[in-house]
Amino acid sequence: MARDMCADVRMEEGYMRMSIEYNNDTSRTKIESIIAQVEKQMQLFPSVIRRAISEHAGNISVEFDTEWVQREAGEFCEIVLHKLGIDHCQV
Repeated sequence: MARDMCADVRMEEGYMRMSIEYNNDTSRTKIESIIAQVEKQMQLFPSVIRRAISEHAGNISVEFDTEWVQREAGEFCEIVLHKLGIDHCQV
């Protein structure tokens, strides 16, 4: 079974990706909605990639080229995770 509301953040020089897993349509909708809210709030529009692993499970990744927005990318991810109630990332 897929994990629900589990996050993973990866950073390299000039690149940052946050992936959040979901296993039901309610969580998927909540993740998408909060990402859209934070985009509007911060006027920052990262690449958002949706990957389905089944009809109701998958993950949503937010990717940044952090060459110019490193601090903002981190803040974006922190706000999204906070609004989702995710207080730590999974391994």
